[in-house]
Amino acid sequence: MQSPRYRILVVEDEQQTRRLIIDLLSQKGHRCLGVENGREAFNRLMEGKFDALVTDIAMPEMDGISLTKEFSRHYQNLPIMVITGHTDEYSAEMAIGAGAREFIKKPFSVYEFLIRFDKMMSSYETEKALMALSLMDELTGLYNRRRFFVLAEQYMKVALRGKRRLLLLFIDMDNLKWINDHYGHNEGDRALMELAHILKKTFRDSDIIARIGGDEFVVLLELAEEKSPIFVNRLFEKIEGHNAMRSRPYSLSISAGMAQFDPAQPISIDELVSEADASMYAQKRKKSTNKMGPL
Repeated sequence: MQSPRYRILVVEDEQQTRRLIIDLLSQKGHRCLGVENGREAFNRLMEGKFDALVTDIAMPEMDGISLTKEFSRHYQNLPIMVITGHTDEYSAEMAIGAGAREFIKKPFSVYEFLIRFDKMMSSYETEKALMALSLMDELTGLYNRRRFFVLAEQYMKVALRGKRRLLLLFIDMDNLKWINDHYGHNEGDRALMELAHILKKTFRDSDIIARIGGDEFVVLLELAEEKSPIFVNRLFEKIEGHNAMRSRPYSLSISAGMAQFDPAQPISIDELVSEADASMYAQKRKKSTNKMGPL
């Protein structure tokens, strides 16, 4: 099985040491970017995504401890290895306290460096796998409520900086209780899984799709143009196509509400969800077919 390949930011003001670290990691198949001070490293981090940080401590403009604190504040789970030759001034406790996962002293052997780096990333991968299990909806494979709100907060911060509009869809599957009562909970679960599959086919990989309640789903996506009804129409078309291909005594049906995030007048994710939820219930009340019985 092939080992994971990472994009790593290497921060070291000594060119020879920086070159050594980059060579060692590149030989393992990782992609490395080297910079010579903490300030440049912080700017690079805000420009792009990295899987790990390897940083010296004693550097001009921003030292490694300050850099580690900043990285940990913005990206809480980013694996960070701290390197220092100034063991009298800096300790492992100081580095770990700032947010680092590994601490290594100069001079170090090639073997020790690679062992420590691989151990750090292996631990990170294990944590990530466990986190994914706890943040996914087991039935549908979509994000769960907890994961949605974490991702949505980050998504909205990026949208605010880039002055981009977002659209939130709040989707309620109609008459799930009726399906459960008449055909059993296994059939109800199947209906939920089918709706989740339709949502995945309708929206992009970059959109955040989650199941946040028993019969409630949300989708958060970037709105490039003023065409929000297109997304909803596309979803209803997919559901109609799905129903036409299934011979069952009921059809999938949803009620959907929308709310837009405007960076010129920002609101919280809780407020955005509340607006979309209210919009969905307004539609539900208007549906003349929303009665007990087949959808």
